[in-house]
Amino acid sequence: MCNGEVIGRFFGIIDLIYRNGEFLLRMPDGILLTINSYSFNPLTIAETWLYDIHFLGFDLSDWFVLDIGAFVGDTALYYARRGAFVVAVEPLPSYYEAMLRNLELNPELKSRIISINAAISSEDGFVKFRTTIDGSESFYGTDRFVTRTRSIKLSTLINELGSRGIDISKFRVRVLKADCKGCKYELMNDSSLRLFDIAKIEYSSYLINKTYHELMSKLEELGFRCRVWAHNEFAIKIGLDKHGTMTCIKKNEMIIR
Repeated sequence: MCNGEVIGRFFGIIDLIYRNGEFLLRMPDGILLTINSYSFNPLTIAETWLYDIHFLGFDLSDWFVLDIGAFVGDTALYYARRGAFVVAVEPLPSYYEAMLRNLELNPELKSRIISINAAISSEDGFVKFRTTIDGSESFYGTDRFVTRTRSIKLSTLINELGSRGIDISKFRVRVLKADCKGCKYELMNDSSLRLFDIAKIEYSSYLINKTYHELMSKLEELGFRCRVWAHNEFAIKIGLDKHGTMTCIKKNEMIIR
């Protein structure tokens, strides 16, 4: 294999390349991701670059995106490529390390991404995660392996960003993107939700025997207008009450063009 050679292709559009002794994925927009046994999930890659389920706009200049459940940094890089400033929060150490490697692979985007190794929760402290190998870790799972990680409230995180000179109120549009397998319900009573213009939430209510209606009710109380949709086949199979994506925008805001 020659250095930099394309040796395969996923979904017909994502290049598998070999460079400097490492296998990498090159996305249609040029973003590079490392590929290894614990951080490669074809489903999440397809959702981001084939199905565009995270799409918010072509030009996200002067947008702030808080990416909760950032996995290996795929969505953080996706948004940064389009001009956003991103805070990527990932609790699992193995995924967090893979995210750091992926940021190094994309130096032109790295300066627009802050990575944080923590779980967003209703309390500051520590939480235990039930871990799998497919990106579906949760507070509420029943899997065998347990990881202890730092937990932080949304409001605490916003304050910590402020102490680092990042005032999210200065951005034109503020987005909360949450894909954290059950933690959405931990977010709903945090007053800092009011700071965001868009909330894009992948909910997995089946983990705690709830439906999306509680989430929607809380967000509508804060002035958001929401729609619910199936972003993958599992959401169709299990039903939107239990799993899907909720995209919510503040009323009277013409944000997505």
